[in-house]
Amino acid sequence: MRKVELLAPAGNFECLVAAVQSGADAVYFAGKSFGARNFADNFDETELKAAVDYCHLRGVRAYVTVNTLVLDPEMNELSDYLRFLSAAGVDAIIVQDMGVLQLAKKIVPDLPLHASTQMTIHNVEGVKFLEKLGVKRVVLSRELSAREIKEISSNTEAELEVFIHGALCMSYSGQCLISSMIGGRSGNRGKCAQPCRLPYSINGSRDKAFFLSLKDLMGIKHLDSLRECGVLSLKIEGRMKGAAYVAAVVSVYRKYIDAPESVTDEDIKILESIFNRGGYTDGYLSGNKGSEMFAPHKPDNPYLKETAKLEKELLAGIKGEKRKMKISGKAIFKNETSPTLCLSAGDITVEYRHNMIPERAKNAALDVASVIAQLSKTGGTPFEFREISAEVEGGLFLSAGELNKLRREALKMLEEKIIRSFERADTKKEYDDEKFSSVEAPKEFVCEITNDEQLEAVKDLEFDKFYIPIGVIERNRKVADSIREKTVIVLPAILKNDDFVKYTAIAKNLLGCGYHGVLMHNVSLINEFSGHNIYGGFRLNVTNSYSFDFLKKMGLKAIGLSPELNFRQIEKIAKPIRAGVMVYGRLPIAVSENCLIKNDDKCPCHENNTLTDRMGVKFPVIKDGDICRSVILNSKKTVLLSEMDKIKNINVGFFRLYFTDESPEECEKISNAFLTGSEYREEDFTRGHFNKGFR
Repeated sequence: MRKVELLAPAGNFECLVAAVQSGADAVYFAGKSFGARNFADNFDETELKAAVDYCHLRGVRAYVTVNTLVLDPEMNELSDYLRFLSAAGVDAIIVQDMGVLQLAKKIVPDLPLHASTQMTIHNVEGVKFLEKLGVKRVVLSRELSAREIKEISSNTEAELEVFIHGALCMSYSGQCLISSMIGGRSGNRGKCAQPCRLPYSINGSRDKAFFLSLKDLMGIKHLDSLRECGVLSLKIEGRMKGAAYVAAVVSVYRKYIDAPESVTDEDIKILESIFNRGGYTDGYLSGNKGSEMFAPHKPDNPYLKETAKLEKELLAGIKGEKRKMKISGKAIFKNETSPTLCLSAGDITVEYRHNMIPERAKNAALDVASVIAQLSKTGGTPFEFREISAEVEGGLFLSAGELNKLRREALKMLEEKIIRSFERADTKKEYDDEKFSSVEAPKEFVCEITNDEQLEAVKDLEFDKFYIPIGVIERNRKVADSIREKTVIVLPAILKNDDFVKYTAIAKNLLGCGYHGVLMHNVSLINEFSGHNIYGGFRLNVTNSYSFDFLKKMGLKAIGLSPELNFRQIEKIAKPIRAGVMVYGRLPIAVSENCLIKNDDKCPCHENNTLTDRMGVKFPVIKDGDICRSVILNSKKTVLLSEMDKIKNINVGFFRLYFTDESPEECEKISNAFLTGSEYREEDFTRGHFNKGFR
């Protein structure tokens, strides 16, 4: 069984030191750009190189997050950054954007790739897909149980990384647009404003609480089960937290990874004291979910009182050098010859020849014991001798100062060679923005519905395609069959292993009966439907030409662009196949494994569920197809009817109308407005990011 890795966060250099000195096997951190924790201090290039070297000299791996969505105008900067990271010797980069993944494979092919949890990989096929692309490690969605993780591990080869401690997002990572759509601060760009930590009421109740705020994850009691599941890396969340937090969590988890035993109340108290968002939960690891995972009364008061003493002790404990690399040494002192000190660390060996030749001793001569004693004083360096020997001819003398210099220069030479061993040669390959071309695709109107009544209302309208949920098709086969040649089967946004098998089998049967194609929101479905008409949904987060080109090569027929883009950003993206924009509808802005309505209401939920924020704004909540999983919709409908000419002029190939809580009569009226130009006016609507974009 492989040794499990303890992976710690670092938002600045102090936190990085705390992680390393407290026992982390690896540390993850970000540069000033392209990292999903934009409000952490993060590292400029000089600091980042120093951080990588600091880790490597202490036997610790250094991973850098490049896990935001990237725009076409940023690709040149990203290209330079990736080349810098590769040359700096970073052990791996963590990525979300498929375009970033493709660019990295092209220009820094020797730099290992880890798939971020922002990719929303939550089943066997998702991991298999990334394996074929050469991804070394996959950070799984936090919503998986130990049983589900084990099933993935048993059927895949990639390294698996799971979160073991820290903050939990209410939504599946990579699928939350709440901060982006409400305040223009995109979580997919590392700028989440954490609106899920604010109070809401459910279904019109006067009582407001923090119904979207999950307690923090504490998986300390699941170490053995995760090890048995085949998990390679246990990840601590917390790049926005301080050095004391990092030191506390790393040291406690290090203790129980190294010596599995029952966790003491004292250690639990340390974890609870250093950070506490209304209590802790073991998350989804046990396979349970529900209101007990949430902190409805205390999400925004994380630090308990009277922790100053604990923090002081923790910070004092990380001073000095606890992580020393074991080395071997051999010194040789001969008459009229420069003394040499040969040092070895693993496969790396250096030989330093000193510039001061020993004199003939007038009094006390050098001997083996005194030479070894002096050279062994590695002090504040990151090295420690495992063994050291010396050959010393009699009658020679060299001052203690020169012996110290001999040791210092030899260690410096070893340090430099260790650092160089991780660095990679620059490939000199750069971003080529000329390689992509666009096609002039015929314009299509697409109608997506969510319930049975809406199907009946739109089936006879002149849409080019119908996007229909698989459950609606099954319940209304006769009606759906009448338009099957224009029908794209909509699968749930999230398909865990069991649901994946069930729903893909039903979809394949429908495709065999003449249905046109399938809509996918996750890369896990690409290989499953190879050879069929595959349409990409907006949840694929396509924001650049590299992503678009990659998905076209994977066989997709059309792709819905990210709703976070504005029209100028859309215009810049090369469109080798038909690109789509949602021109009407309530945008889904979060997907939660938990039923949020159940937090303060009865189950089963009814059809008109809402969350109301502290300003009185209502957000409808629906299911993920027929699965009891909450999908939060935007409070306002996106209506781009007045922008249609502008959209057509930027080579958008299909215009999607998305009906959720509309009545059949509203569906027909709105459809006619877009299809025939009949009069329609929405009283309260938004144009989303179309004219402003995201940050």
